[in-house]
Amino acid sequence: MRVAPVLLASVVAFAAIEGAVFHTGVYPWILNPDGSTGYLETILRHERERPKNGPQVLGIGDSRMILLPRISNQHTAETGYTFGTIAVAGSSPRSWYYMLRDTDPTARLYRAIVLALESYDDAEKWGDEADNDADLSYVIVHLRLTDLWEYSRSFHAPKQQWKAARGILLKELVYKRDFENLLLHPVGRFNNVRLSRRDSFGWFYGYSGPPDTVSDYRIDWETKTVTAPPNADPARVDGLKTRLLLPLAPQSGNQSSYLKYWLGKIHERYRDAPTRLIFLRLPRGGFVRPDQAPYNPHSSVRELAAQPNVTLMDEHFFDSLEKPELFQDEMHLNGPGMNRFSLMITEEVRRILGPPR
Repeated sequence: MRVAPVLLASVVAFAAIEGAVFHTGVYPWILNPDGSTGYLETILRHERERPKNGPQVLGIGDSRMILLPRISNQHTAETGYTFGTIAVAGSSPRSWYYMLRDTDPTARLYRAIVLALESYDDAEKWGDEADNDADLSYVIVHLRLTDLWEYSRSFHAPKQQWKAARGILLKELVYKRDFENLLLHPVGRFNNVRLSRRDSFGWFYGYSGPPDTVSDYRIDWETKTVTAPPNADPARVDGLKTRLLLPLAPQSGNQSSYLKYWLGKIHERYRDAPTRLIFLRLPRGGFVRPDQAPYNPHSSVRELAAQPNVTLMDEHFFDSLEKPELFQDEMHLNGPGMNRFSLMITEEVRRILGPPR
């Protein structure tokens, strides 16, 4: 009889602490800005706090969506538009939906949102992207209890479904490693957070990219070999081999189903908004493998393109950037490549949108 009240009180106290600390803005405020969750929160905070005067354009994507607002906004007087970005390395279309939901809560902040994709053909990846549990760490701050069913069920493997559901209910399980680091180094954490909040916008806005190139590398498509210069970075060589010489993933339809669902969710959110969704296909790399995924006339973006507020940039718009001298590795643009990429996006978005209204 005495145990029951104690257990009940313990459960209530635990739920109260969990709710007050991890289901509010309290813990996200002190996240490690160098971790995946804290990094994403830093990017979203920059965009939320950025002054928004005049018509706005927002870019979103993964590490390859290097839209540099510093470059785009040098031309605001000519284009009439101001650019921002919430592209985050390692993020996925599933994460983009939740990132956009909280960055643009009214779905009316932006004249256009530019979404960067690997392929217009829903090219398959090795592994099922729907079961990418890294997504949970990225967007845990933005997942609500009301998201529990849809988010957890969007994973295919029962183990991943349970992990997602458990993480939304008990967010401290997702924050566990970050929280342990906070307990071990509280002073360093608070100093790091303070420094990030004070200076990180300038770090990101002023980023100019590395000068490295893959100009000294050679790909032999017949023998499937990479010839690297002396003292080449082994990771860069391995990246080139993996991306260019390994077989393509077989077409199963998984990637198409995944993209149709999550890009469809994003479109549904903006269906009746004064916002145009503009999709672009990223430049494929300094070297383009001769075999490509088959053309898919019913891919996610080609079906979305039939909607009145959706535009697909020409699939080959960025082909002129696919040169070794503009890439730092197998798929990421270097500094000069980023500048040209950003300027091309700026000019094409202005052409698509026309003059600001």
